[in-house]
Amino acid sequence: MASIKLGQLMSLANKFSGNALSNQQAKAAASNLLKQSPLEMPDAKAPTSHMKANTLSFAPIQFPSDLGNDEQGHFMIFYSISNKHSAIADQKFMKELGVGVSTYEAQSGEGSEASYSVGRLKSSRNGDRVKIGKTPRNTVTAKKSTHTQVTGAVALYMPPGIKSEYSVQNGETELGMAGLATKAVINTVTASDTEGQISAFLEGVGGFALDAGKKLAVGMGEAAGLGDITGALSKVTGLAENPFVEVVFERVNPRKFTYTFNLQARTQKEVQDINKIITFFKFHMHPEMENDVSGGRYFKVPSEFEIHYAYNGQVNNYLNKISRCVLTGTTVDYGEGGFTTFRQFDDQGAAPVSINMTLSFTEAEILTKDMIMEGY
Repeated sequence: MASIKLGQLMSLANKFSGNALSNQQAKAAASNLLKQSPLEMPDAKAPTSHMKANTLSFAPIQFPSDLGNDEQGHFMIFYSISNKHSAIADQKFMKELGVGVSTYEAQSGEGSEASYSVGRLKSSRNGDRVKIGKTPRNTVTAKKSTHTQVTGAVALYMPPGIKSEYSVQNGETELGMAGLATKAVINTVTASDTEGQISAFLEGVGGFALDAGKKLAVGMGEAAGLGDITGALSKVTGLAENPFVEVVFERVNPRKFTYTFNLQARTQKEVQDINKIITFFKFHMHPEMENDVSGGRYFKVPSEFEIHYAYNGQVNNYLNKISRCVLTGTTVDYGEGGFTTFRQFDDQGAAPVSINMTLSFTEAEILTKDMIMEGY
């Protein structure tokens, strides 16, 4: 770092004071400046410069601009993980847009975990830096992932209504004869001795064979147009067939996450940052056309996302972790409650004063018990 002379600091002190200082006052102010670190140096244009240094200095783009200081300790980070077929083009566009990550910060090999230097974002207060681009485990492409390259990042304030919903699907099924056979096997296994197991098995097989024969005869009779024989037998005998209805586990439903951000710019830079942030999400949720080989027959699959909840430079482990996600919907409302804009300050037009952006994500990895134990 280049050294700063006392005379330069005296001039700087006069500038930040807003009033002309005497030579003695300027020297005193300059001495105080020399005792401060570069992060504590005041900025005449920044009213919040006295606050804690920004812990998000690694983030290519963020909103609001003072995100990460003492008053904005909670935040979210969204990383775009590009399809290997689109990674080079994505990285170039993100760099031009101003939200891309440097190539030395994000490196990955095919099928391997991408190691991303996330600046000050840590797994715990004194823990290791968080690694981005980890290949999901519970997917069919776990050993050869198509999405490994980190190409962009956006940090946003923590919106209201953070929640995580867990859902599994169980359904009713009629086991019928399969249920009868299963019961016979279970009775055989649980019998106390060999003789008892043989007896239980033969009894179960006999019942199973009898039921199978009855089913065959009833089916043939009903097929011949004799009507509902099963119902008639129930009326005559006073017995109804047990369909062996059981509830069975079917699937884990993917989690869905929806976030709504109110983006109201306070400076010209924030106006431009908001526009870049919206473009970032719209860009990465859409596919690219494959024209080189297939002539447009196929799409290059859109990017995936990694999302992290953080507080003061570390992952907030009191909130749930989120596995790899796909962005399924982006809604941009440019005029909720009435459309108003700032006066035009560049050649792009007039920017809206208030924008609401809603992002809808679906988790692409199925949760299992081992992942729940890790905080998902």
